[in-house]
Amino acid sequence: MATRKHTEYPLTLKNGMLLWLPPWGDVPNLDMPLNIHTSDTMQKYPLGTKLMAGPMRTFYYCKANGTVNPEVGAYKAKKTNTCAVAPTQATAAAQALAYPGETLAAGAVGSYYVSVTIDTEIGVLTTGVLSANELAGGFIVVGNGSGQHPQMFQIVSHPALATTGGTLTLKLDFPLSIAVTATTTTIELMECPFYNLKADNSGGEYVTYLGFSAAVAADGEFFWLQTRGPCWGTSDGNTCDSVGDRTLVYVGNGSLKSSNDITLESGLQIAGVALDMSGSSASNAPMVDLQGMV
Repeated sequence: MATRKHTEYPLTLKNGMLLWLPPWGDVPNLDMPLNIHTSDTMQKYPLGTKLMAGPMRTFYYCKANGTVNPEVGAYKAKKTNTCAVAPTQATAAAQALAYPGETLAAGAVGSYYVSVTIDTEIGVLTTGVLSANELAGGFIVVGNGSGQHPQMFQIVSHPALATTGGTLTLKLDFPLSIAVTATTTTIELMECPFYNLKADNSGGEYVTYLGFSAAVAADGEFFWLQTRGPCWGTSDGNTCDSVGDRTLVYVGNGSLKSSNDITLESGLQIAGVALDMSGSSASNAPMVDLQGMV
């Protein structure tokens, strides 16, 4: 059986900061960022690169798909790829041609590859047409239909896809333990959580906020997003204005509000807890201890 080639990136520790590169992408930059408060016009790290800025704050490297402002929460408006049955899997011969030394067909037990159907909303063009590795860092569930046993993976790489709604073979981070059967096995995938983000005061109540950007970023630029630790956020009128009022939630425009000031909706996403103090009947833009992705 062919062995998968690994790309080895070290953990870089410098001045109390830890840089953790993921096992995908082709931007092996090991230098610490000089300034997280400026956006990059050219990509410097793989999307999803993790930066621990000291022991309390966590950031992830992201790409903007629209306006990104640091005073409100950043969200991903894209939908998950439609759950669909698996197409015909790439043969062993095709895999050996594309990946010298690979002896298994895509979808076989032990294979790191699976062929999927991409729907027409996926990708930055929202047409299903993809550049190489555009889905790297995203997640895929293989076998999530009735009576099937799901296997969850992250996407490591893939070639470009030039046709709308075409078939694409993805490389996974772990091998399949259950074989994929064309027209039977159901597959669902989503893009990398840190790809195509916005922070534009207009997310609405159906999005999930991932954190706060450290910088202003324009469409197509790259930026660091804070997900954990002390962070400032815009108040939506009532925050920490009564006794015991410390839990903060995101509201539809990406700003923060105390959970007990929400009268119409009790299931809003928790952002974290307030770190600073506010007196009775006062409202402040809180310093919040974000409790997002670790």
